[in-house]
Amino acid sequence: MPDTTAPALPDTPAELLRAVRERKQAADRNDVEMMRLGVHWADLHLADPEHAEACFTSPKTFAGEGSPSIDEFCVPEFATMLGRTCDSAGRFLTECVEVAYRLPQLWGAVQAGLVAGWRARVIAQTTLDLTLEAATYVDSQVFWCANRLTPSALGRVVDEARVRHMPDALEKALEKSADKRNVTFDTQQVSFDGTMHLEADLEIPDALALREAVASGAEHLAKLGSTDTVDGRRATALGDLARRQLTIGFDTDEDHRDPSAVEELAQRASKPAAPVTQIVIYAHLSADAITSPLGNGSGTGEALCARVEQAGQRLLSVEQIRAWCGRPDAAVVVKPVIDLRERLETKGYAPTAAMREFVVVRDGTCVFPWCGRNARHGDIDHIVPYDHDHPDRGGPTSTDNLAALCRRHHRLKTKGRWRYRMTEPGVFDWTSPLGWTYRRDHTGSRCTGRAWPDPGHALGDDQPGVPDLHPPDQ
Repeated sequence: MPDTTAPALPDTPAELLRAVRERKQAADRNDVEMMRLGVHWADLHLADPEHAEACFTSPKTFAGEGSPSIDEFCVPEFATMLGRTCDSAGRFLTECVEVAYRLPQLWGAVQAGLVAGWRARVIAQTTLDLTLEAATYVDSQVFWCANRLTPSALGRVVDEARVRHMPDALEKALEKSADKRNVTFDTQQVSFDGTMHLEADLEIPDALALREAVASGAEHLAKLGSTDTVDGRRATALGDLARRQLTIGFDTDEDHRDPSAVEELAQRASKPAAPVTQIVIYAHLSADAITSPLGNGSGTGEALCARVEQAGQRLLSVEQIRAWCGRPDAAVVVKPVIDLRERLETKGYAPTAAMREFVVVRDGTCVFPWCGRNARHGDIDHIVPYDHDHPDRGGPTSTDNLAALCRRHHRLKTKGRWRYRMTEPGVFDWTSPLGWTYRRDHTGSRCTGRAWPDPGHALGDDQPGVPDLHPPDQ
């Protein structure tokens, strides 16, 4: 049994700081070594230009101008070994390739231990869209001082590189970025209490007007007896503004000229707001659990919850859902409970709408390891491929042979030699082209070992009693 006792900690502040320094230096060396491994992984998977489908569509490189074309399908194997998403691992490989191929002086300083790997990757993020000449200029200006370069100083160097070597592109970029206004609703990061994050960059007059309107609404709610905090009243007031606008709508020039239309708009504004916001809920509870005053499913005491469709299937409390049901301005649509133990099947290739809904609710996200893309926006894949010429010989169109995959990982499974199977509802075992296995279930993703020994492993083919588990192509 392994020893789980933690090592003793330093006794004095001086010893503790010395230990911190040693661990930091070791972590920096490991980071650089991981970058070297990442660059070598990319070098081992240079793409064949004759097979365009195995490359990124535009450009066919990880990094900027002058870097090599890389086989797109090498990313998932690297990503799953790290326990990261393909996007995250792809960004890491991109930054490593950018440093190694387009910032060679900086790369030399990193390998010599003069520059931290993470600092080099930050610099690489700013040079990806530069021409090779501009990137070379940045490299010559920062490699010797990268460890003490501030973000603002780095920005000035990159801007100077654009001015010196990319004047036409700089002018276009300035025109494109002149309007920085935006409003962003983060539907994936939703809290258990039913809140959603909102960010906005507005013109100053619009921002000040919105601030005054929200403050006025919050004050009005306080006068009506609201016991919420100031922030809570402000948030409610912002929602009231939106629902009022959706109820009234937008008038046109014809409305201004037509007295009856003006009177109708005034009447609509004076009436209570009709439900204008639809919240789609996938219930994992009985219908009376929402309406029961005890909120416990007729006294059973079971934990109750529901998932909101527009919020990335985020779990919410029944108390929050019940509060929404009592609001006149929100229409709460409760979808019927889907029995995930039921097996649905249809003749033909395309699954029915009910089957697609079943798979989306069961899987929640793409079932590739560590992928979190919403299942509703992806594809429904036949785990055992459907045989269009001989349907009776291929995989059936049934819920026990269907899974949710995003388009990237659907394509990876079809053309990238990854394979998987569903061992039980919602549990998927994946095998990579190099033989590593991963399990994805409702708890997340994890590596489960290998499907066959590594080439040259101690358990070789000549060892008695050990079957040949190598795939046919090895």
